[in-house]
Amino acid sequence: MSAVGVVIVAGGLGTRLGADRPKALVEVAGEAMVVHAVRRARAAAGVQQVVVVVPASHRAEFDLLLRRERVSCGFPEGGGSTTRALDPDGFPGMTVVEGGAERTDSVAAGLQALDEQVDVVLVHDAARALAPTTLFDAVVAAVRAGADAVVPGLPVTDTVKQVDAAGHVVATPDRSTLRAVQTPQGFARAALERAHTGGDQATDDAALVERQGGTVVVIDGDTQAIKVTHPADLEAVERLAAAATPGAGPEGPALVVLGGLPGVGKTSLARAIARRTPVAHLRVDTIETGLRRVGAGEVPPETGYAIAFEVAGDQLALGTSVVADTVNPLLVTREAWRAVAARHDARVLEIELVCSDPAVHEARVTGRVPDIEGHVDPTWQEVRDREYAAWDPDLRLDTAHATSDDLAQAVLTALAASRQ
Repeated sequence: MSAVGVVIVAGGLGTRLGADRPKALVEVAGEAMVVHAVRRARAAAGVQQVVVVVPASHRAEFDLLLRRERVSCGFPEGGGSTTRALDPDGFPGMTVVEGGAERTDSVAAGLQALDEQVDVVLVHDAARALAPTTLFDAVVAAVRAGADAVVPGLPVTDTVKQVDAAGHVVATPDRSTLRAVQTPQGFARAALERAHTGGDQATDDAALVERQGGTVVVIDGDTQAIKVTHPADLEAVERLAAAATPGAGPEGPALVVLGGLPGVGKTSLARAIARRTPVAHLRVDTIETGLRRVGAGEVPPETGYAIAFEVAGDQLALGTSVVADTVNPLLVTREAWRAVAARHDARVLEIELVCSDPAVHEARVTGRVPDIEGHVDPTWQEVRDREYAAWDPDLRLDTAHATSDDLAQAVLTALAASRQ
């Protein structure tokens, strides 16, 4: 499977937006557009590296923002034009580079920062902050099918006139043949590198590939991939973000309660949800291991859960939605989670994860490596012997042969339905 790298261009100064900062730093739904864009990009299938190209004049602000938001971690000491870090939770590598005077120069800088193993490159505008991960996936699939370049586009609904320098109409193109193109745009790396050797400038990289005689394919775009240029665009994107974010609007925050035996994929799903939308991921294994690390000895299960209930309540009180990642095996724990939601007027979505293929489940349990220092995962026999009461949740998901991203989308769809 080919490795995918994403170059996110974040150099626009936001002049037409009337902003006092680069456009990518302007907030949508309480977070900078570049953060939204990076989260969606890194959640796409096969992505191994994300490069963010930023203006040199605001480099320090981008570094601080990305570090604070945990999009990347461990920025090294010292200066330089490039910063690279690998997220410990298994997110793609993060690289930050300074761009050039023109958009094409910035893309070229991002292209040079990609690791050698990357052979499919997506180029994306941070100003299209809400372009969904599914659009990234569709572009990657089309490049892998053999195109030199792939461009998402929407049909043009207005009549278009071609005019001369004096404003006289010289042609009326058939709008059925026209598309308004978006990003991310995808490329076979070799084709994109060839296109950048000519020294030409263009408003999009697909035009450079066209000039080189490459094959450019247009696929269906997405109405969420709005480009923020003017204040009205920002208002439209704010409305989209409010409609898509759990807990946004008057309904208040949401409590997503995951449950299921160890090894069914609860943590993978919680992380996939958190990559797609702003939520607090609350993991009881982390709480219990932290208590042991500070000398608490053997921690009774009820202690870890009790702390989790209180921390979840703090987040819900702030209006932050929560994904609770616990086995949640008993009626008493399930009732306690509902009580936490009720105390804070939060919507609650109870989800049970199951793995219908015992061989797959056993392989996950016996093959996984602990990702929390000091945590000891249960054996397969301990999982089989675990006390676990029957449950009638809002949603039951079979993880045996489904990806975490597909499951996350099912959860987000269910959350959106719960707001109706």
